[in-house]
Amino acid sequence: MTIAGRIERLPWTSFHTKLLALLSLGEFFELYDLFVGGFVVQPISSFYKIPSAEAIYYTIAIFFLGAFVGAIIFTYIGDVMGRRTALILNMFIASVGLLLTPFSPNIYLLGLLRFITGLGVGPEALIVLDVMITEFFPSRIRGRALAIGYTASWTAPIVVAILAYLLIPHSYILQGWQWLYIIGGLGILTIIPFRFLIPESPRWLETKGRIDEAEKIVNMMEEVAIREKGHLSEPLQVEVVTSQKVKISELFSPLYRKRTIMLWIFEFLQTGVYYGFASLAPSVLYAKGFSLVHTLEYSMLIYTSYFISSLASIFIIDSQKFDRKWQVSIVMLLMGIVGLAFGFSTTALEVITTGFLFGFLSNIFSNAFHQYGAELYPTRIRSFADGVQYSLSRLGNYVWLSILPILLYSKGPAFMYAVVFVMALIVTLDVGILGPKASQIELEQLSK
Repeated sequence: MTIAGRIERLPWTSFHTKLLALLSLGEFFELYDLFVGGFVVQPISSFYKIPSAEAIYYTIAIFFLGAFVGAIIFTYIGDVMGRRTALILNMFIASVGLLLTPFSPNIYLLGLLRFITGLGVGPEALIVLDVMITEFFPSRIRGRALAIGYTASWTAPIVVAILAYLLIPHSYILQGWQWLYIIGGLGILTIIPFRFLIPESPRWLETKGRIDEAEKIVNMMEEVAIREKGHLSEPLQVEVVTSQKVKISELFSPLYRKRTIMLWIFEFLQTGVYYGFASLAPSVLYAKGFSLVHTLEYSMLIYTSYFISSLASIFIIDSQKFDRKWQVSIVMLLMGIVGLAFGFSTTALEVITTGFLFGFLSNIFSNAFHQYGAELYPTRIRSFADGVQYSLSRLGNYVWLSILPILLYSKGPAFMYAVVFVMALIVTLDVGILGPKASQIELEQLSK
């Protein structure tokens, strides 16, 4: 009788609800930081007297370079030292970077602090929601759990948009854009103590041979389930392979080679589509000739769609008829088409309509791919394997958010989103041809 088998038979209880709330707190602030970047580009450009494309590079692109490095480092820590250790350390680094950023005397130090912030924030979604939810929740509900966690976190863009609208046009001792970073840093500091309430992954403990520690956590989970739901069914028969070392070569073993190649291509390119809108939409609106105030107003309307999208994904993410494989590939193609329409839009109505639709599609795609990437590898290497492929998305962010702004300001929004559409098409074919199905398949069987 394995730990994994006992977890697989558990119903959703208050333990899962509390865990999900604790995990979502950190992801809220990752998304907060990701969306702040899009709003502060123009104020930072004026503050440091640099071109907008340069402001995007030092504010957003370098952040993702740090996230690339952080995703590799912290997911390795997650596999070797434990998920809990990694998710506590990364928040300390993120808070320091955020709090110091607004006091940078020049754009180069700001870029360095954005890199440091990326080191901490970069692995947040991966370790905290993707990996931990995948390992704590049974297969029949893990997708729904992840979607609920992200939905709670996706209130962040709405909060950022409201704060940006209220703060950026004004100065309160410090400039409005500086307050956006300070609020984020203070917010992270307040949630760090709650990180110590999150238990270690019992699935990870089991693969490390630390059965006694895993037993204590699962016993507690079972006690809560019996108290709230009554009798539990017999544990499922789940094969678990223990391992004390992370074997990087296993990513290219015959069993995982095809999915590793698929995920690496996917991760590097999908960020150009997703963040080509999420991080650049305010800059695109400004480049189209809308005023700063109108840009902030339209962005606030558009970014509400991300929350609605994530809410909608709760009801479809575990669908077997519309498997996660197709939620990723087909929705990505639709995002490419709508993004192209956003690039060609000229009126306020066209901008808001296409922007809102893009945001609505985005988190149906995003929630599905976060679960999809985390469930394709076994527990003994999941954090590292998922971390490597997810880090490529951060590297892709750095590359595309360095290139796309240049295209935006030299060729215009329509040309930039034509390039984005090509990326979306490649991703659709990549996942559609090489990706396995995943919805409601037992984790150990799927990642065998």
